[in-house]
Amino acid sequence: MTTFGGLAPMIFETSRQARFMIPMAISPGFGILFATSITLVTVPCLYLMAEDVSRVIRLLPSTSHEPTVTHSPGLG
Repeated sequence: MTTFGGLAPMIFETSRQARFMIPMAISPGFGILFATSITLVTVPCLYLMAEDVSRVIRLLPSTSHEPTVTHSPGLG
């Protein structure tokens, strides 16, 4: 965030001399803002979604088809 703050004066500069430097300041400035938003918002949301999915999977009934053992009354 401080890097974007440091690049902001160059990004919003209107002089003719700074025209060629503005694109070079926009790339890292907005790239850092994008990376920060991904790191602070999207990644934790993905972890929460993965946790919810794992909870749902654990709550589903087991689908294993193990044979059941039955006792016949004559074998005692």
